[in-house]
Amino acid sequence: MLSEGAAAPAVDLPGYVDGERRRVDLDDYLGEGIVVLAFYPADFNPACTMQESDLGDLDLFTMQKDVSVFGVSPDSTYSHEAFAERYGLHVPLLSDREGEAADAYGVRTENEVGEALVRRAVFVVDHRGTVQYARAAEDLETPLDVAPVKAAVGDIGGDDTALERYRVGHGHYGEGREIFRTAMAAYEDREWMDARNGFRDAEPDFSAAADHFDTAVRFAETADFETVVDRTEEKADTLAHAASWLADSADALASGRGKQGRQYREDAQRLLDAATDLSEPPEPDAFRLTADEIELGDSVVVDPDEEEGYDWRADDAGDVDTGLAVDDADLDAAVDGETDDYEPADEPDTVEGDLEMDLDAVDAADDGDGESAAEGSNVEGDTVEGDLEMDLDAVDAAADEGDGAGGEPDRPDGAADATTEPDAAPVSREGSDTDADAAAAATETDEDGSGGDEPDEGSDSDVEELDLADPTEVDDEDEEEDERANWDIPGR
Repeated sequence: MLSEGAAAPAVDLPGYVDGERRRVDLDDYLGEGIVVLAFYPADFNPACTMQESDLGDLDLFTMQKDVSVFGVSPDSTYSHEAFAERYGLHVPLLSDREGEAADAYGVRTENEVGEALVRRAVFVVDHRGTVQYARAAEDLETPLDVAPVKAAVGDIGGDDTALERYRVGHGHYGEGREIFRTAMAAYEDREWMDARNGFRDAEPDFSAAADHFDTAVRFAETADFETVVDRTEEKADTLAHAASWLADSADALASGRGKQGRQYREDAQRLLDAATDLSEPPEPDAFRLTADEIELGDSVVVDPDEEEGYDWRADDAGDVDTGLAVDDADLDAAVDGETDDYEPADEPDTVEGDLEMDLDAVDAADDGDGESAAEGSNVEGDTVEGDLEMDLDAVDAAADEGDGAGGEPDRPDGAADATTEPDAAPVSREGSDTDADAAAAATETDEDGSGGDEPDEGSDSDVEELDLADPTEVDDEDEEEDERANWDIPGR
């Protein structure tokens, strides 16, 4: 079995990770942080009970940002999936079907009948890729003891790694700071979309910086350096949350939701006020790594009596201005409608608004000088339903007027009065240009089964003569009245 102090081998294996199958190359993890490898004989092995598995205690390490945990056995990823779902495991499970990892770490074994098996063993590898802890169980039934593993992880440290992580975190912080400053200038100028995008870009940089500072604190062996970095992590994390609130504020203001945008800004301001009380992260050159510890430069002085824990006395010219430059009273008045310089973003007209506008125009045309909406409306884009409704209203109006109107109501050319019986002669009206004889002639039926209105010569009515055929084609003259009842007369 691989002993403590040896370099941990990197292997590439298929695995079941976070609910999906993918390959895992340990070379991506060794040398970057702490790695815990837990070899076990099989899924659902004798060490598992109905309530818990032998790997359940390793889940606690998955909560640490600088620790990666992997379970390794000869089972397939499909067996790993069932095993993880049965016991609710979050530990990534690697499939060592060919025994590559078992051979590299020296944990392959056989039982009394010559069956190839894997010993139950745990390896803790530090951030340099060196094995710091290696233990194997005497038998397959003995469950994993997580206490010494936790102690081994806690004992791993290194100022060199801590300082390197601080350098990376400071780089992310500097990028986030520049983006944040530009976004705040856009916010002051009320360029809401530019401000929103800028704050959203700054947030992940501040978050990445906070993560690297946290790892630096985890590995630091020099107490003063750990104190400085701990406060630096707090500032980066505070600005990350403030950037998120400011992005929401700018987005709300861009959408015309002024009061909501103001509330987001007030929430962000409380975080910015807290960040103002924290000094800017010292430049990495302010620290020097020696054989024994990390020495702090003259510009960084840790004072245990200070509330912040340390005093950062460098030039603050490059600090982030964490106070919003926009005038609060001016913006509040604009949001409340007291001034006219606040212009919320225009929202496009809805489809319902277009339809409502057209229908109002149609109603106005119907209430005008008697022209039908179909002929007199100058509104474009009427819907099919609107046209049909308009025609039916005109027909109903003609039916209701009867003989009390001064003239014939508008109706489709050649259509008979919907309220007039086929064999009844229309009553002549005063002022009509059509005499009684012409009205009577209009109701007569030709012998061939056709009929229609025939106005006198010179009449002002321009009614087209229709040739309406009897759809039943019955030749019996005695059933002429019944035939007229079945005619397909337009408008009825």
